[in-house]
Amino acid sequence: MSEPILTRRDADAMSLDEIRALVGDGPEPQRQSAILPPPKSEESGWPEPEPLGSTLPDVPQFDPGLLPVSFRPLVEDVSERMQVPLDFPAVAAIATLAGITNRRALMQPKRNETDWLVTPNLWGGIVAPPGMMKSPIIACMTKAARAIEAKWRVETAAAIKEFEAEQERAKLDYSVWQESYKRAAKAGKSAPDKPESNLQVPTQRRLLTSDATFESLHQVLSENPAGLFVLRDELSGWLAGLERQGREQEKSFYLECWNGDSCCTLDRIGRGSVHVAHACISLFGGIQPGRLRSYLADVLRDGPSNDGLMQRFQLLVWPDMKADWRYVDRAPDAKALECAAEVYRRVAAMDAGNPLCLQFADDGQELFIAWLTDLERRIHADETGTVMQAHLAKYRSLMPSLALLFSVADGKLQSVSLHHAQLASDWCDYLEAHARRVYASQVRPEQSAAIVLSKRLAKGWKRAEGQFTLRDVYRNGWAGLTTPDESRAAIQIVEDCGWIRKETDTPAIGRPSEFYTINPRIEVRHAAN
Repeated sequence: MSEPILTRRDADAMSLDEIRALVGDGPEPQRQSAILPPPKSEESGWPEPEPLGSTLPDVPQFDPGLLPVSFRPLVEDVSERMQVPLDFPAVAAIATLAGITNRRALMQPKRNETDWLVTPNLWGGIVAPPGMMKSPIIACMTKAARAIEAKWRVETAAAIKEFEAEQERAKLDYSVWQESYKRAAKAGKSAPDKPESNLQVPTQRRLLTSDATFESLHQVLSENPAGLFVLRDELSGWLAGLERQGREQEKSFYLECWNGDSCCTLDRIGRGSVHVAHACISLFGGIQPGRLRSYLADVLRDGPSNDGLMQRFQLLVWPDMKADWRYVDRAPDAKALECAAEVYRRVAAMDAGNPLCLQFADDGQELFIAWLTDLERRIHADETGTVMQAHLAKYRSLMPSLALLFSVADGKLQSVSLHHAQLASDWCDYLEAHARRVYASQVRPEQSAAIVLSKRLAKGWKRAEGQFTLRDVYRNGWAGLTTPDESRAAIQIVEDCGWIRKETDTPAIGRPSEFYTINPRIEVRHAAN
């Protein structure tokens, strides 16, 4: 194994003895022990180490009872076959239901306030590291929706062929009329009636799109009053694209489409005017934790990205990955897929031109009043942070949207029952826990790095030596601890919490070397904090 290259930056951070030890012969443990005095074994005088917290707050395990009965077999089947948390297929199933429903059904949350109508289109995503089956899960859970659109394409192709045949007949009828008109005019007779044609080019019915330009998306929405379900395999690319200079109008358009009822008109030279009476989009995809943290960095410091876009991702989940992975090889449950597909087909057949409009049943209304009252009090509470205030404010429409979707999925089209209202309330609690994890992921970099270092110490790193140097830390390449400056900032926090103590050795030649003694009172129990 080759020796590491010593840069000038490294040398500036090292004492003469350290440099000599690095370039000299002998194994690394001997060089390390030569620059550190013997560790102290006594525990007297050491404080009890203070837990630094966790980089990610806990989230509850997903309960299949939160799902409509028709979706549970499919979600459990996919989760077992792909060995992923139930959260992944569950949230993808509900997002697909929202994307198919869109403006085919509306919800009036308050009994008498007819101006407040909620469109159940939702945005969401799966947060997981690379290789955690995000894309296969999304593809599997949207298979039924893709099949519906494929059927529509076949029907539209047949309709276009019939249209073209009718158009040819209409052209022939017009030619015959022209000749008759000419003969009648020459003979001084009355002109024959001009043939009428009410032919219209069939429009392609759409459910899904994955990579559409701003202008083409506007055009498709103008032809599909129910709205669209936008799927993005990687949400990070979509988010990055909206932040590019010159795409401000596209971002504004998406923000309006989240409302589900905004009126938009696009005027372009050469294209004319394209009008969308109700711009409505549901959105779903996957994103890696690192990419999400990068985007949230600007949001949480109230930068230009803090325009409410992130708070619109209400179905965003970040579960713990399964620790007990096992090999599974069996055929997909066809009956479970058909059960969910039947719901999607039934919803897709609803008339967006005359959308279903539901209200809560009496007992469901009482639950909503209590739920909304509690939500508003928490939003306006001083202890609620500004980011979570903005996020929870979007839940005013989330709860009635979910209640409506669950009612439609179960075929209850008269009113939204107490059962479905309670399911929606429980979903809001579940999603709020995931939202808190998402926003907590973007802590101060030095704090996050300090947590990483404290976990290493709690797991026994350098326990035998009892001490370490600054260089020992950043040479490992741990997250947030890759440079001397990053490591020094994290070490300061760990020291302030009583995990370590800074020591100084003053040699006869060279600068004093910094090393740190590990608190012998650190116990394994701190690893869980």
